[in-house]
Amino acid sequence: MQKRIIDTLKMMHWLGLAMLLTAIGIYFLSDWSQQVAGMVLVASLAGLGMVLMSSFPIALFLEWARAQNPSE
Repeated sequence: MQKRIIDTLKMMHWLGLAMLLTAIGIYFLSDWSQQVAGMVLVASLAGLGMVLMSSFPIALFLEWARAQNPSE
């Protein structure tokens, strides 16, 4: 895989982690999650954050698998 793609996936992974942590923070640290708008925000941030995080470990595994020497 190209370095540029891995860097993009890494940035998306960290953005997703930030979104997920923001959703958890809003859920536990504010009363806004008791309102409908807050529920929608928390669910959207958590869902999008997990989707953005999901592709990076797969890309790392594929990069590792490609780097393995089959003769060993």
